[in-house]
Amino acid sequence: MKRTALLFSFLVLVNIVFGGKPHLSFFCELPEKEFTILFSDSSLINELSAMRISIRIGLHDFGKDRTTTIKRLNQAGIPVYAWLLLPEEDGYWFNMYNGIKAQNRYEDFKKWTAENQIKWEGIGLDLEPDMNDAKLLMTHPWKFGWKAYKRLYDNKSLNSATVIYQKLISSMKADGYLVESYIIPFLFEERAKKTKSLQKLLGIVDIETEKEIPMSYTSGLGNPAIIPLYHTDNMPIALGSTGGGVKIEGFELAALTWDKLERDLIIASKLTDEIVVFCLETSVQKGFLENIKKIDFNQKAPDISIEIEKQKKTNNLIRFILVILDRPFWLTIGILLILSGIVFGIFRLTALIIRLIRGKHH
Repeated sequence: MKRTALLFSFLVLVNIVFGGKPHLSFFCELPEKEFTILFSDSSLINELSAMRISIRIGLHDFGKDRTTTIKRLNQAGIPVYAWLLLPEEDGYWFNMYNGIKAQNRYEDFKKWTAENQIKWEGIGLDLEPDMNDAKLLMTHPWKFGWKAYKRLYDNKSLNSATVIYQKLISSMKADGYLVESYIIPFLFEERAKKTKSLQKLLGIVDIETEKEIPMSYTSGLGNPAIIPLYHTDNMPIALGSTGGGVKIEGFELAALTWDKLERDLIIASKLTDEIVVFCLETSVQKGFLENIKKIDFNQKAPDISIEIEKQKKTNNLIRFILVILDRPFWLTIGILLILSGIVFGIFRLTALIIRLIRGKHH
């Protein structure tokens, strides 16, 4: 535990001496109409160019207006990444059950890119649960729980999906693309324990790519210690959320205040030279771009050693749960034994109460 804190302190010290402003990028997940409106004012493009900011564009569609806007970004010299998405009914994010549709999406993307001569810095795979599962969780949590539990026994779907996505990534690399992935941070805990339970439970696939970007969103997970604990050397870090993104049954991600985003940016800047922020549109609306210009990235990072120790305890608990879930048969036996014990206990208690009542009447 002390070693991690010392390592983090060392990295902070080194960056204070040798560091500087990191390269910033933003996710942009807007539908075509809103995406076009956001960039209709050329002043934003000029500002992004001046700040040397790149954009990870969520591709809901390959519409004409979106195409025109992306070509304008190309012409302005703004680096853009293709963040591939599917229609909501197909799961939206890439997951265990839509690998074939993801492959087809990539083929459509290639054709569209070639026809319009669009230049990409790379392709992003967002490995998250099925959008329909997320909706089910919000509306019928018990149904989702039963569905997720049954998945713990489904090794076949995970193995099949792994093969499909490995082939997809190989195709992308053969076509000359840098491939990056946006991953749930707790997948690192799964790797540490060599389990598959988190993937099966959520219906996701853990496929390593050239560039892995953990979504260290303190707006959702709270503790800023996730930033150093889930950072990998020579890899970017994703921070957020500043608001926006898709709404699931009316639910929207919580948003960071500027003070907390600035804190996260400073912490991340001591660890990596590339930071991605979710997301662009709300950062523009809230004036965060102007605030970012004023940050002194050479300032000392806040001391989060206490937060790191707290998060380590949480991570140990997560690992313990993942190991248990990775043995669903014995988990089921354990649950049945506990339920049997409860039922037997209720029976014995009821019998005792009946005897006491009868005893009073004799």
